[in-house]
Amino acid sequence: MSRHREAAATRLGTLLAGGDHARVRAEARRLLADPAASEGDRQSAAAALASLRPEPGAVAVTILGVTLALVVAGWLLAGGR
Repeated sequence: MSRHREAAATRLGTLLAGGDHARVRAEARRLLADPAASEGDRQSAAAALASLRPEPGAVAVTILGVTLALVVAGWLLAGGR
């Protein structure tokens, strides 16, 4: 592993650990767009971006929960009978 790749991977890992998702996204996109970036840097950037993606199951459950809450609220507002 080259020193440059370690620096990019460490930088992305530090930002992720700190919860700075906006900077992780910006740094990863910069690395992916940089033609001089090594393949290792690109892999680290792609992995960082993938870790920020929400789980599809969690998104589906959230949508289902919000839909159910709206249906129940509508039913209660309509008289509940």
